[in-house]
Amino acid sequence: MLLLLAELHAHAAAQEEVKTMLEKLVASTQQEAGSLFYAVHQQQDQPDHFMVYELYRDKAACDVHLQSLPVKTALQRMETLLRQAPKITFCDTVAHTSLKT
Repeated sequence: MLLLLAELHAHAAAQEEVKTMLEKLVASTQQEAGSLFYAVHQQQDQPDHFMVYELYRDKAACDVHLQSLPVKTALQRMETLLRQAPKITFCDTVAHTSLKT
Protein backbone atom coordinates (compact mmCIF):
# COMPACT_ATOMS: atom_id res chain seq x y z
CA MET A 1 0.00 0.00 0.00
CA LEU A 2 1.03 3.59 -0.60
CA LEU A 3 0.30 6.50 1.72
CA LEU A 4 0.07 10.04 0.47
CA LEU A 5 0.12 12.56 3.31
CA ALA A 6 -0.64 16.16 2.35
CA GLU A 7 -0.24 19.16 4.63
CA LEU A 8 -2.10 22.33 3.61
CA HIS A 9 -2.03 25.80 5.17
CA ALA A 10 -4.97 27.92 4.04
CA HIS A 11 -5.20 31.67 4.22
CA ALA A 12 -7.46 32.46 7.19
CA ALA A 13 -10.13 33.98 4.94
CA ALA A 14 -10.08 30.87 2.70
CA GLN A 15 -10.32 28.25 5.44
CA GLU A 16 -13.97 27.32 4.84
CA GLU A 17 -13.57 27.17 1.06
CA VAL A 18 -10.55 24.88 1.38
CA LYS A 19 -12.46 22.69 3.84
CA THR A 20 -15.40 22.39 1.43
CA MET A 21 -13.12 21.56 -1.50
CA LEU A 22 -11.40 18.84 0.53
CA GLU A 23 -14.75 17.36 1.56
CA LYS A 24 -15.71 17.17 -2.13
CA LEU A 25 -12.45 15.40 -2.93
CA VAL A 26 -13.27 12.76 -0.32
CA ALA A 27 -16.58 12.10 -2.09
CA SER A 28 -15.04 11.90 -5.58
CA THR A 29 -12.12 9.73 -4.43
CA GLN A 30 -14.51 7.20 -2.93
CA GLN A 31 -15.40 6.19 -6.50
CA GLU A 32 -11.78 5.33 -7.39
CA ALA A 33 -11.12 1.57 -7.38
CA GLY A 34 -7.56 1.85 -6.06
CA SER A 35 -8.36 4.23 -3.22
CA LEU A 36 -8.48 2.34 0.09
CA PHE A 37 -8.94 5.21 2.54
CA TYR A 38 -9.11 9.00 2.29
CA ALA A 39 -9.51 11.29 5.28
CA VAL A 40 -9.24 15.03 5.83
CA HIS A 41 -8.25 16.35 9.25
CA GLN A 42 -8.39 19.94 10.51
CA GLN A 43 -5.96 20.95 13.23
CA GLN A 44 -7.79 21.95 16.42
CA ASP A 45 -5.50 24.79 17.51
CA GLN A 46 -4.85 26.02 13.96
CA PRO A 47 -8.08 25.55 11.99
CA ASP A 48 -6.45 26.88 8.80
CA HIS A 49 -4.12 23.84 8.83
CA PHE A 50 -5.36 20.64 7.14
CA MET A 51 -3.85 17.18 6.92
CA VAL A 52 -5.03 14.82 4.19
CA TYR A 53 -4.40 11.10 4.68
CA GLU A 54 -4.75 9.07 1.49
CA LEU A 55 -4.13 5.33 1.28
CA TYR A 56 -3.91 3.62 -2.12
CA ARG A 57 -3.54 0.03 -3.26
CA ASP A 58 -0.32 0.97 -5.07
CA LYS A 59 1.51 3.80 -6.85
CA ALA A 60 -0.50 3.29 -10.04
CA ALA A 61 -3.77 3.87 -8.15
CA CYS A 62 -2.32 7.00 -6.55
CA ASP A 63 -1.22 8.26 -9.97
CA VAL A 64 -4.76 7.76 -11.32
CA HIS A 65 -6.07 9.84 -8.43
CA LEU A 66 -3.53 12.63 -8.91
CA GLN A 67 -4.38 12.86 -12.62
CA SER A 68 -8.15 12.96 -12.05
CA LEU A 69 -10.10 16.07 -13.03
CA PRO A 70 -11.40 16.75 -9.48
CA VAL A 71 -7.86 16.75 -8.07
CA LYS A 72 -6.40 18.85 -10.87
CA THR A 73 -9.25 21.37 -10.55
CA ALA A 74 -8.91 21.56 -6.76
CA LEU A 75 -5.13 22.00 -6.86
CA GLN A 76 -5.42 24.75 -9.43
CA ARG A 77 -8.02 26.62 -7.35
CA MET A 78 -6.03 26.12 -4.14
CA GLU A 79 -3.03 27.95 -5.58
CA THR A 80 -4.65 31.22 -4.47
CA LEU A 81 -6.26 29.83 -1.29
CA LEU A 82 -3.15 28.38 0.36
CA ARG A 83 -0.33 30.28 2.08
CA GLN A 84 2.22 27.95 0.48
CA ALA A 85 2.35 24.94 -1.78
CA PRO A 86 1.01 21.76 -0.17
CA LYS A 87 3.67 19.61 1.48
CA ILE A 88 3.29 16.10 0.04
CA THR A 89 4.91 13.03 1.58
CA PHE A 90 4.76 9.51 0.11
CA CYS A 91 5.25 6.48 2.37
CA ASP A 92 5.29 2.73 1.83
CA THR A 93 3.23 0.73 4.32
CA VAL A 94 5.32 -1.41 6.64
CA ALA A 95 2.60 -2.74 8.96
CA HIS A 96 -1.00 -1.89 9.78
CA THR A 97 -4.11 -2.90 11.69
CA SER A 98 -7.64 -3.04 10.36
CA LEU A 99 -9.55 0.23 10.54
CA LYS A 100 -11.93 0.32 13.49
CA THR A 101 -14.87 2.69 13.33
